[in-house]
Amino acid sequence: MNNLGRNFWISNFLIALIIIALVFVIKALFNPILSKQQDLYGLDKRLAVLNDITSEADLKNKLNTNDFTYIKVTNDQLLTPLTFSNKQNNELFSKILPISSSKQYSISTNQVIEYIAKNNEYSKLYHNIILLIIAALLISTLFCNLIYLTLFRKNERLLIEETLNDKDVKSIFTLAANNIKEKIKKLTHDLTDKNQQIFKLTHQANKDSLTGLNNRHVFRRELTTLLSTDNNQDHAILSIIRIFELSTVNASLGFDQGDDYLLSVSKIIKQVSSNFANAEVFRVSGSDFAVIAHNMTTAQAHKYSDELKFKFDQYQATHNLESVAFNGMTRVSAKQLPEHVLARADIALAKAQITGPNSWALEENTDFQLGEQHWRSTINELMVQRSFEFLQQPVQAIHRNMKGYQEIFTRFLGETGNVIPASTVFSMAQRTDTIVKLEQLIIERTIATYRLKGDFDSHWGINVSYASIQNSAFLIWLERLLLREVDIAASLVFEVQEKPLDNHLTASKRFFDMLKRAGSRSAICRFGKGIGSFRLFKELKPDYIKIDSSLIVDIEHDSTNQQFIRMIIDVAHRMECQVVAEGIERLEQKHILEHMYIDGVQGFLIARPSPL
Repeated sequence: MNNLGRNFWISNFLIALIIIALVFVIKALFNPILSKQQDLYGLDKRLAVLNDITSEADLKNKLNTNDFTYIKVTNDQLLTPLTFSNKQNNELFSKILPISSSKQYSISTNQVIEYIAKNNEYSKLYHNIILLIIAALLISTLFCNLIYLTLFRKNERLLIEETLNDKDVKSIFTLAANNIKEKIKKLTHDLTDKNQQIFKLTHQANKDSLTGLNNRHVFRRELTTLLSTDNNQDHAILSIIRIFELSTVNASLGFDQGDDYLLSVSKIIKQVSSNFANAEVFRVSGSDFAVIAHNMTTAQAHKYSDELKFKFDQYQATHNLESVAFNGMTRVSAKQLPEHVLARADIALAKAQITGPNSWALEENTDFQLGEQHWRSTINELMVQRSFEFLQQPVQAIHRNMKGYQEIFTRFLGETGNVIPASTVFSMAQRTDTIVKLEQLIIERTIATYRLKGDFDSHWGINVSYASIQNSAFLIWLERLLLREVDIAASLVFEVQEKPLDNHLTASKRFFDMLKRAGSRSAICRFGKGIGSFRLFKELKPDYIKIDSSLIVDIEHDSTNQQFIRMIIDVAHRMECQVVAEGIERLEQKHILEHMYIDGVQGFLIARPSPL
């Protein structure tokens, strides 16, 4: 209830109290008159000369009881006082401040008559006066309430007009109206600012901060709209462009150069796409771009891809890279699921990677099994021909109790000697269930190469996928191999990424325990993605942990990351585990980590990956 309604009810309640008070006051003024009139009434009826009353019938015979409301007779002939009460007299006003009874004493006997007379004339006058006053007050109150309500509604309209209109409207609420106007102006200004902020945030949410292109949310929305049943698009092409050299550029030249690399590639894609009508460019992930070209024919798609490859080849030659980006395309038509379209583009992208640097492929086949068969045969051919070579990057020891080692990377080569991205080969090997055979071959060749080098004082790090370590046959094979090569096993460090280990702790523990039995060392790389990482210390007891490069990239200015890394180092040392920092690019990063008592460092500052 608002203040106005509360005041309305309070005022009506006060009027009711005033009415009740007036009733009592007027009755109090009338009571002396009524008492005097009652005494005179007893004298007029000659109650003092009545003979002794012996019964109620005698009382009614001698007196008109209708003129009384109460009679009490006391005399010598009555054993107990005779009392008469007129029950029909139940008037409300008679009970308000009732007058006391009068007494008449008999002049000839000891009879005493105590009575209360009705006093009809004065009682009616009192009643009429009370009713008149109540009616007058109620009518006045009702009239005043109607007037107040009318005035309130009128002033309410005037206030609204004065507030919302610029006209000079006169009302009693001018000050209130001015304050409301100022408040409305302020709220309008704030609302405008909020709308601008929402627009900016929406723009930021839909735009990639580095390239300024629409991001994956907009891409997903556009693709879904394009594939809707209401859209009859006949000639749309989806192109997925993936930059596989980004990680190499980040590792060898630094993240700033990696950003410049991404910007340069995005400019090439935008430049080529601008030559074709209705071609929209998106950045859908760190190294993936997408182009949706509406109304593009197959012939135009070929021309587009050739122009893009030409630009990429120029950039590759200028910057001395092995490749720039690969392009996988597929046709888009209505009534298809986005997942199927993206899967076809992924198959086309995989085919392009095998063909040669900066190549492209157009996939129109909807049979996804053919794509997997193609990759299965490609990976089998890589294994048969041993079409891979090794790169090395050192892990430099900082603490005197740690022995550094060389991390070994695999580089796959196509039929023409072109480099096939290792991440694609491993992901497709996992999809085609050839990952275990591929990694067994890599480990065997790594051990054979180590033996040929003959430097048994050095240590080598080998990356193993989680798909292999959870395979029981692989674990048995690896344990037998390490026990057979016992002189080399102690020089090997097996590295596994943190995320899958934490998700499948039982299988992970079996693998780490096996390495300890065989005399090899273990390392968890890309460590520190969350507080749950510390559970791995207790359960797996690795020999090394390698802090993820995302925690190192801005460590000079990020005090939170410094505290987190310091905590990792402290906990690791308590568990007798050595800590290596990945992605070291600047001398300042190394100095900060040295003061934290890091055990080893790895990255561009130390050495770039080089042929083994």
